[in-house]
Amino acid sequence: MNYNIDLQKIADELEFDLEDIEMLLEVFLESTKDSLSALKEAIDKDDLELIFRSAHAIKGSAANLTLTEISNLAKEIEYSAREKKAVNYVQKFENLKKSIENIIIKNEF
Repeated sequence: MNYNIDLQKIADELEFDLEDIEMLLEVFLESTKDSLSALKEAIDKDDLELIFRSAHAIKGSAANLTLTEISNLAKEIEYSAREKKAVNYVQKFENLKKSIENIIIKNEF
């Protein structure tokens, strides 16, 4: 499952320069490593508050870059934790992690 990202489309939509979007995506990918690590730890500890906060951070960062699929996956985790739902958080985490790891950047010039 690859998640294709068209940087120029994002730049146009957000009215940013392409270089700015490239930098923001790099920052997103780097910071998301920490958030994913925190999310995994929270899931391992069954800490719903920390699951909620970690997923919320990823959701917001992804949404800011119009990464809708990733934002929606994080939103599912966030909502489930907030509502204290008994779901398979490990599976949801794996889906989110794979989506982030499988980002393919597409530049059309």
